[in-house]
Amino acid sequence: MKNPADSPNNGLFQKTLNEIETVGVLPVPDAERTMTSGKLMIVWLMASASAMTPLIGLLLFHFGMTDMILAILVSWLISFIPAGLFSEMGREVPLTGLIVARKTYGRVGAFLFAVLFTFVNMGWFGLNTAVAGEVLNAIFHATGSFWFWVIGAAQVILVLFGMKWLEYFYRYTSVLLLLCYGALTWYLFTHFHITTPHATTAMQWGTAISTVVSFSILAWTYKLSTVSRFCVPKSSNTGNARYFLAPSIGIMLAVLLMGIVGMDAQQATGNWNVALLGPHIPVWGLAAALGVALAIIHTNAMNLYPSTVDLLVALNTLRKSTRWEQPVATIILGILSTVLAVLGILNHVSNFLDAIGDVIVPFTFIMLVDWLWVQRRRTPAEAFFTHPEKPEDWMNWPSIVAFAAGLAFSLWGARLAPDLFATVLPLPVVGGLVSAVIYALWRVRPSRVNPVTQGKKAV
Repeated sequence: MKNPADSPNNGLFQKTLNEIETVGVLPVPDAERTMTSGKLMIVWLMASASAMTPLIGLLLFHFGMTDMILAILVSWLISFIPAGLFSEMGREVPLTGLIVARKTYGRVGAFLFAVLFTFVNMGWFGLNTAVAGEVLNAIFHATGSFWFWVIGAAQVILVLFGMKWLEYFYRYTSVLLLLCYGALTWYLFTHFHITTPHATTAMQWGTAISTVVSFSILAWTYKLSTVSRFCVPKSSNTGNARYFLAPSIGIMLAVLLMGIVGMDAQQATGNWNVALLGPHIPVWGLAAALGVALAIIHTNAMNLYPSTVDLLVALNTLRKSTRWEQPVATIILGILSTVLAVLGILNHVSNFLDAIGDVIVPFTFIMLVDWLWVQRRRTPAEAFFTHPEKPEDWMNWPSIVAFAAGLAFSLWGARLAPDLFATVLPLPVVGGLVSAVIYALWRVRPSRVNPVTQGKKAV
């Protein structure tokens, strides 16, 4: 008699379970490190091409089109080196950034940042889900939270299958996303009077660049190694420059193109959200809805996925990892983040974006100094899981003090020279540089020998 466990349905179920990602915070096996630079760029291009990305056109509307474009380009010039270095970190040691942060901030410090960034990514997930829910409500003439939950559930299911299937999804839906937003842009330019928005106020470079980097590239930077750990290892010496540039180009190209569309939509219709034109487009309205859904899923997958991994870093501080904790954490965080969308997190977007830049930039810059000039890129993957033996392994006070100084500067530095930080210098970036310099002066020595040891007890 045939064993029911051998039935085709059970085989399919088992294959599906096997595709669910369970690597958690452990080093990615070499057999799974196959992502190329082109695929890496598509991942970040699609992740950055959110239905919310055209909002940058509203945030910088009063500066006009020309200065907005220049602000985006300058933001890329400021940020592509930190972004490239952080992405390369994942190719050098196949771990998520907050595991590497254990050597920079100590085990307790990394735990606290992991908890914080779990909530930051939940906030981004909620923001984007709220935008999608409102747009789909408008397109289908609906009310309530039904579409919020549909989008939330779709994202959770996708993230359960991890980076392998996320990359497939981004690659094979990228053309469809471009067609959908192309249709929306075509409708905008053929049915409304478009004139290039001009500046209505003097350009404030510090304010504009701070908005762009906090909205886009520096908000993503610490997450880059979470993806690049699946890339071809750097030791292969294959196209290293392409891998270095791919994430920043992908992120900022989406910001540039969708920012232009958002500013034109704001000028022509009084609303930056070009997707709201969907209900007015015969036949193409459904395509517009599909495009919005894709844009949200693309971006929010890259919010929920790091949020899950960050939470696992925190949990791994307290106990050993278990196989199924990654999918369980994904489901729980996806539900909680969708609740944030339903409760109206979109109403607090400005304060949320400001807080992100103030915290993430100093954190990231200190990590880069530590990785490049203290650890000197020599720390083996297993060393990040060894049992802390010295007080500084639990809490690295030089990095904590440097972070606090940079954060304080970001919060209150404008009081020292308000005109300078409004019109010339981006305050979050300067705050990050303050942190980096303090940490470098404290920890970096020309004759310093790498202190990393491999410890004997794994946590």
